[in-house]
Amino acid sequence: MAVRIVLAVRESQYIEPVLQYAHHSEYGDMLRISAFSKMAAFVEFMKGEEVPDAVVGDASFIEAWLVEGRTTVPWAVLSEDVGYSGKSIGGLAGGVMIAKYQALPSLLESMFQLCEISRVRTSPSVKEETLVLGVVSSSGSNGKTTIALNLAKQLGGIGLSVFYLNLESVDSSCLFLRPPIGNAPGLERLLYEIQASRGKEAGDVDLGRYVLRHEDLRSDVFRPVGNVKEMLQMTKRDTLDLLDRLAAGGYDVVIVDTGSLEEERAEAVLQRCGMLLWVLKHDDISLHKTVRWLAHCTAPHSDMPANLLDKSRFVVNLATDSMEGSLPPEGITFDCVLPFIPTWTLQHREELCLNSPQFQREILQFCKAFIEPALPLVFTGKGQYE
Repeated sequence: MAVRIVLAVRESQYIEPVLQYAHHSEYGDMLRISAFSKMAAFVEFMKGEEVPDAVVGDASFIEAWLVEGRTTVPWAVLSEDVGYSGKSIGGLAGGVMIAKYQALPSLLESMFQLCEISRVRTSPSVKEETLVLGVVSSSGSNGKTTIALNLAKQLGGIGLSVFYLNLESVDSSCLFLRPPIGNAPGLERLLYEIQASRGKEAGDVDLGRYVLRHEDLRSDVFRPVGNVKEMLQMTKRDTLDLLDRLAAGGYDVVIVDTGSLEEERAEAVLQRCGMLLWVLKHDDISLHKTVRWLAHCTAPHSDMPANLLDKSRFVVNLATDSMEGSLPPEGITFDCVLPFIPTWTLQHREELCLNSPQFQREILQFCKAFIEPALPLVFTGKGQYE
């Protein structure tokens, strides 16, 4: 079902390209936009019986509407200051700012995500412990990092406290994200401090010194490691220590983006994570490698947890219509099928990979099906959202 958004701005020339793009893009089936450039018409519409899923507009329009008292609908002020995009508004409780002038895919995606703000949790926690979620793949180029980043953004967008941890030898997330703002020391410095603190209490390491907020991702992150050698020297023990500290850091979800399964870091993720997402393509090579790795990890004396298969979920990425009706190999269940997005083949596609409503819709469905049981009431619980 399409979400209903009200757009209210002073300039009628601002509205036309937004509506044109929304109608002719993949957003056409997902957004229904009612646009106003006249204050009186906007206020009169908002007094009617139809309640939209979100309201986006210039500050003067939003303020005039809020006077009427209907603040249960998520809303955002369009700001000409890009640096404030996504931030809460101090003087007007309940809303956020969205950059008014930005790429149309990003603008519409921000509007689409705004409809989830009504689900922000009002209690500090409904879970007993942090969900540590590992994203793994038996081979490269399956879109593992794209999925991990979209998961982080989606879960952070509904109000969860999320940490995104990239453990690839060469961090590929920088292809999709601008560097986080801040001067915190990088992950390599944190690893030195963890190694030096062995045998001491976990509190001896101040994790907060190293954490940066990435507004585009709606999650906390570490500054990417620039020296590949530092990552190659990161041991299984280092990784387990780091994951334990993050799990004790008060986050709802820690999403761990792994590198090659041969690496010690990935082995630690397979052992420690409470849920594993195996990302694969529906082709002979990817399926064969996934089956072989599963056989290795579940063999006796593999040093892997006995419940590895129970905590594993299998995500087919970049799927096309050609796989309809096909059956997975024995031992694997296709828990989620994510679509191939044609626009991702274009040049300068990096921004598009985190702004596809079709892809994010499927990611959200996966979260509702498989992350909800690990974090009860996050998506469906009554009384947890206002």
